[in-house]
Amino acid sequence: MKRAVLFSALLLSTAGYVFLQTTVPSPSLSTLMPGGALLYLEAPDFGHLVRDWNTSKVKADWLQSANYEVFSRSNLFAKLQDVYSQYGAAAGILPGLQGVIEIAGTNSALALYGIRDVEFLYVSRIGEAQLVKSQLWALRDKFEQRQAGGVSFYLRTDAASKRTVAFAFTRGYFFLATRDDLVAQALELLAGGSNPSIASDRWYHDAVAAASSPGDLRLVMNLELLVKSVYFRSYWVQRNASQVRQYRAGVADSKRSATDITESRVFLRAPESAAPPAADSVSDLVALVPPDAELYKAWHIADTTEAAALIVQKLIGPQRVGPRDWRAAPFAASPDSRAGSEADLETRIDEQPLPADAGISDSIAAARAMAKTNDAHAALLVQSSSAAGDVFMQTPSVIVLEGGSEWNGDSVRSSLAAAAGRLWTTSQIGAAWITGTVGQHAVERLDGLGTVLFAIQGKLLFLSNDSTLLRSVLDRAGASSTGSGLSYAAGFRHSRERANYERIMAALDFTSPAGNTAFVQSNGPSFFSGNLASLSRVLSGISEIRIAQEEKGSATVQTIVYQLGQ
Repeated sequence: MKRAVLFSALLLSTAGYVFLQTTVPSPSLSTLMPGGALLYLEAPDFGHLVRDWNTSKVKADWLQSANYEVFSRSNLFAKLQDVYSQYGAAAGILPGLQGVIEIAGTNSALALYGIRDVEFLYVSRIGEAQLVKSQLWALRDKFEQRQAGGVSFYLRTDAASKRTVAFAFTRGYFFLATRDDLVAQALELLAGGSNPSIASDRWYHDAVAAASSPGDLRLVMNLELLVKSVYFRSYWVQRNASQVRQYRAGVADSKRSATDITESRVFLRAPESAAPPAADSVSDLVALVPPDAELYKAWHIADTTEAAALIVQKLIGPQRVGPRDWRAAPFAASPDSRAGSEADLETRIDEQPLPADAGISDSIAAARAMAKTNDAHAALLVQSSSAAGDVFMQTPSVIVLEGGSEWNGDSVRSSLAAAAGRLWTTSQIGAAWITGTVGQHAVERLDGLGTVLFAIQGKLLFLSNDSTLLRSVLDRAGASSTGSGLSYAAGFRHSRERANYERIMAALDFTSPAGNTAFVQSNGPSFFSGNLASLSRVLSGISEIRIAQEEKGSATVQTIVYQLGQ
């Protein structure tokens, strides 16, 4: 008898195991989304992410920050608020974040089809018990009913704005869209229809195939279609549409842990966009970054003019802002401002004024000739900030150029003297080189009004305006790299720089010292010390950011790590 019971239990267990293995899995949400989207965002547990954000200190701090105060008065915010209000009128409610939480299930996705009118489709796996408690579901009797794919859905259009809100619920899926045709097509796809879906779009299929495993949040981008949108080019904060245009699709996966947030990105090049030429890795240059450096960047030099401009900007003389476009109307003078000051008495009117660049172009040309002569193909910038007395701040820098062969000391001396001579001296009088050491390393320093030091170690040329930071970098020469194949790398140690950053920004804003550094007479926050510094304070939980990039065939692969903790 016991054997029979055990045998029966074994059969039942086996049958259950086979049943679980053969159960049809839930369809991917991308198969329920009509094709032709600009963006596709998916989360395995969207409700958990939204609730985390709602109770986070970052959210509370940002809503109280000067940065949010500025954003809430921006043209973009006003436009979004108008669209939000119009869709709220169509739905009969203005759902806040709590309303989003009510319809935020587990596996959820949102596809954006139009930027101007915020045309989207949202799909979420959600329990009926949770959905029936939502405000939107309670108002369904005020919506018109239609049918698609054998399922009824609800539709309502605001007569004034012509905005539409449509939603449906079936088989554990909640659909919400700002176009009724999107809900109808999604229901037909769920019923087994053959209409094209996002999953069948080439941009989505190729991007997902090249990506790593999905994270807590996945964003897939139809870059070819996005960059054609005038609204994307107008509002994209990076203003780099020309760079985005070389890619046809991209995917970014974000994963959270107790210590960091890691974002993995893959961008696929467009067929007509040529892949970058093969180049040596910059990993060895990254190994030169000392632990006490606050910012670093290593990259391949595509144009020596860019590297030369960086040398002049960081070490010799910052370039003045160019004259304002003459086609722009002049600013109206304030009736409270003075027409001039006693300092104007020192302005000569009998001599030709200095050129706008004050010799900068000649300095850049000399530095470019130095970089081009030795075929400099990679560069590293290391920078920190420190106090210079009780009032001023300084930002010492080290620039490392990797050449095609060993650097010639005489050529470097001549080029740097020519680059600094026009700005620091008359006819390079007194621009002599003095040999010395920093730590155990031999260096040469240009005698003049400023500080320029250089050291040569084979194919590496070290340039700096600070002996302490230069020594830290030279001490790491020969250190083994931790990675390989990097085409670009950068890092920023946010927690170390915050205090110095705010001090510098306050000086640039020239804010009053009466403790009111966040607001000026216009009753708005100062741009740097009020607006941007407040954003830095909101994100104080991020201590460091690191970026690493590789070129793998027709794909650009990036890894961004946001280190958490003070």
